[in-house]
Amino acid sequence: MSGLFEGKKFSVSDVIDSLGISKFTWAMFAFLGLAMIFDGYDFMVASQTTANVANTLQHFVAIGGNPTDTSIVAIADGRAQLQALGSSISSWGLLGMVIGGAIGGIVSDKIGRKKMLVIAIIFYGAFTLPQAYATDFAFYAATRFIAGLGVGSCIPVVTTCFSETIPSKNRGVFVTFGMAFMVFGWVIAGLVITFLNGIHDPIVIPFAPAGAGEIYSLTGADGSVLEGQTQNWRVAYLIGVIPVLYGVLLGLFMKETPHWYANAGFADKAVARLNDLAGRQSKVSIGKLEVANLVVPPKLKSASPKVLFTRNFIVATAAIWTMYFIGQVFVYGLNPWMVPMMTGFEYTPQQASAMQTFNNVAAICSNVTVGFLSDRFGRKRTLIFSWIFLMVAVVIFALTVGPGAFAYCMFLFFLIGFAMNFAITGVQPLMPESYPTLVRNTGVSWCQAFARFGGAAAPIVFSAITPIFAGNWNNIMLLLLAPAAIGLLCTIVFVRRETSGKDLDTLVAETVEA
Repeated sequence: MSGLFEGKKFSVSDVIDSLGISKFTWAMFAFLGLAMIFDGYDFMVASQTTANVANTLQHFVAIGGNPTDTSIVAIADGRAQLQALGSSISSWGLLGMVIGGAIGGIVSDKIGRKKMLVIAIIFYGAFTLPQAYATDFAFYAATRFIAGLGVGSCIPVVTTCFSETIPSKNRGVFVTFGMAFMVFGWVIAGLVITFLNGIHDPIVIPFAPAGAGEIYSLTGADGSVLEGQTQNWRVAYLIGVIPVLYGVLLGLFMKETPHWYANAGFADKAVARLNDLAGRQSKVSIGKLEVANLVVPPKLKSASPKVLFTRNFIVATAAIWTMYFIGQVFVYGLNPWMVPMMTGFEYTPQQASAMQTFNNVAAICSNVTVGFLSDRFGRKRTLIFSWIFLMVAVVIFALTVGPGAFAYCMFLFFLIGFAMNFAITGVQPLMPESYPTLVRNTGVSWCQAFARFGGAAAPIVFSAITPIFAGNWNNIMLLLLAPAAIGLLCTIVFVRRETSGKDLDTLVAETVEA
């Protein structure tokens, strides 16, 4: 009996969809999932150690590590100023992610998904190492920025790889599961930092800078003594070098996606890859595939970033950029304020940290759930539900959060964490489905790069409005109804076609020929 495509025309999507969930699917799931765990770890380690790093930098200035940089001494005088230094440190990494994501997306569309992913992982892993040895602000900021270039490139290419290797009917859940892996990396980073902070004796790392083994404390301008710290945070950055080894393994064992091969002009490699996949799948016989029978979707006249803003794609670009921007406002705007919010309600720092950790656990649950619903009920309907659900969660949180109810507040943090991440992750499948293969990762990465401005601006806005509302977090939370409503309106108006269940080749043909 001849195979399914023996002597017949076929597309890459036809073959991948016919093979279904296979060993190849799970191999890519493992490869990409680990990549996102490492990526999430690197990002969250920097976020979780900002106060420790700022404290260390001030310390090294005080003992003569860099006596010319008097600005650090001035900034690190007191708790609030020390927090400000920590925030400015973290912003350099975020800036690197914005630029790296924008550039990496274009490069990935030119040289392939695998090469870009390997480069990104090795790059940020290598530049995480020198951060462990930083003794002044300029050096740490520069290496954090450079590492951010790789971190920002990794996330969108993983999303794109998932979309190009997963059967159409399961694409949503695998794409969103990728984000769950990243949050899992956040949790691991938090556990590592918590463990290291609990070790009161300094861990002296190999080739440690002079003074790195000291225990010290700082006195603020108001006379308050900041908690004594070690420099054990440096160990977390040494752990962050492991991705270099993983990048080498990816280079040896991971394969390029057949979709990129076919659309980049390597039809022979695309067919060879598909034949290899079919040979490993015993459940379905597709026959011997011939290069002459490969059907490739129509190509764009140009594969530059300006395509994202042309007539065929501007509506999709406006939709996903706006929705993802708003999602970043919620996730990265609210998260930094959760611990201060709850300590303001007289919960202990440990209780507040437990609530935030529960918030991240909710994010993992949410990322998995939204993918199943998106595949089952469609992208648009799931997104409409997500914004309404988020507004309901905001109202419940704002009206009922308060002191003296730790167990209930844990539930509230799970609720708001689930709702926030449900909304932002619901946008993820739309990103790769909205653009043709040769600009797909450019579209994904530019959307994420733009949205990070929302993540960067949100903490600044929160800082500005907090005094206006005299620290009344209940009222501040209610203000978040406005961006959620904008997200709902944007979904209703701008998401004009349903992409769930359609193969990528069909989606490309619909947009290019529109």
